[in-house]
Amino acid sequence: MDTEGRLGANPDVLLRRDGFRLLSTRSAAVPIWRAVVRCRVLKKSPVSTFTEFVLRAISVGVERAEDVTRFLNLPARLVDAIIADLLLDRYLTVNATADEAVLQLSPTGKTLVSTLVQERVIERTVTYLIDGLSGEPVSLKRDLVLTADDLDDDPRLVLNPDSDIDIDYGPDDTARFLGVDPVRPERESTLLSVLGVESTTKHYLAATALLFESETDPQDRYLRVCVDGRQDERIETLIREHGLLDSMRLTQRIDEDRRRVDRLLPGEVLEARAPDVLVEDALEELRRLTPITAESGDENALDARRSKIRTQLAAAPVRRLSVREAAEDTEVALLAAEQGVLISASRLWPTHRAEHFVAVIRQLLQAGCPITLETPPRQQLSKTDAATLDELAREFPDSGIEFSNTKPAHEASFIVIDQTSMTVFPGSPFAELATLSDRLGDDRPTIVRGTEMVQSVVSAAHASVPTQRGRTAELSRGTTRQH
Repeated sequence: MDTEGRLGANPDVLLRRDGFRLLSTRSAAVPIWRAVVRCRVLKKSPVSTFTEFVLRAISVGVERAEDVTRFLNLPARLVDAIIADLLLDRYLTVNATADEAVLQLSPTGKTLVSTLVQERVIERTVTYLIDGLSGEPVSLKRDLVLTADDLDDDPRLVLNPDSDIDIDYGPDDTARFLGVDPVRPERESTLLSVLGVESTTKHYLAATALLFESETDPQDRYLRVCVDGRQDERIETLIREHGLLDSMRLTQRIDEDRRRVDRLLPGEVLEARAPDVLVEDALEELRRLTPITAESGDENALDARRSKIRTQLAAAPVRRLSVREAAEDTEVALLAAEQGVLISASRLWPTHRAEHFVAVIRQLLQAGCPITLETPPRQQLSKTDAATLDELAREFPDSGIEFSNTKPAHEASFIVIDQTSMTVFPGSPFAELATLSDRLGDDRPTIVRGTEMVQSVVSAAHASVPTQRGRTAELSRGTTRQH
């Protein structure tokens, strides 16, 4: 999913921090534990019809079991069983004399007759989600909870503490669970006491991490975490308390991501790359020059300034895209292609995004733009990716999409390269361009314009991995999951 899609309906506030520039975004995951907890609960349930009949009979003075049986015209075995349960739960008492045992309603039995809602204290297991950073029980939407298999299919940056928390709860911890919804909430059930933990399984909370860098001090970095389109300051505080920026070497890893990309680019391409600061300043000025009415200023002058900035950005032969551009312009660039698109990636899109990306491919083909989709050899594909390719082949058997495990000859004007994918766009230049990546990687990809420079990059990639022409093993940080 693109960055803005992960940040909800109003991402602009989340993508900005005063005095800082947005350095990177990541699909992230916060550890949580699915804990099966043994509890004592108060269970409320409506009494059965036959139990109601027995209670009402006794309440009007039918005091012996055999009299209740005759009065209600029910089987004796059924009546005896109901009376036994009511005695066990203390809704009935027995007033025994020398001659007979008389049934009477207890005070709780009288209440039960008026409410017809049975209350029982029982012991049972209840499943809760436990925050992996704080150890506190939490209530979460089910669709935000990921399994380890989900992370294998769609890698994320896991914000793990140095060591797992100790999950061991008892009666003294009951207050921590009050007000927290279990995984499967039950109506008319009230937690009375936590008794212990029977088992735990590690899961993950889907999140988006945004790393900011101070405009005045490159060593001053701030990590913002968003869950379900909203900033989660509680998680941010826990991350700072655990010192995860340092212990996970997050900033160093992102810097290494970029150095890895730099190593894949020929020297003349690197030398031609525009400085990031100049690009970001131009983009910030472009953002400030938002359309305004004629009463607020000289609209023609603003249009001219905006046009000049866009021209300068489009003319840069090599530059990094900003995080915002990479999020906004992917499909604009793809859908503007006419002569053909070559998509080269070590992994396909995540399963939950397949429908979206297939729709993009369908739209390209309907517009008459041929597509070459380069993937690893069949034996290196995961079962999920292989199934996706089979579905694409069935839907587009003769419709302009070519499947290849080697990069074919092409005349390219553009290439967008990051550490997980290399995307080449032949044809006329676009003003803006971004990559089709939807996975962990350098989310500020380098864009290279011009046939000569593009061919230089592609040739360098071929030379580095001669056994996989057209692929660059260094571009992939993930491993194929074994099924």
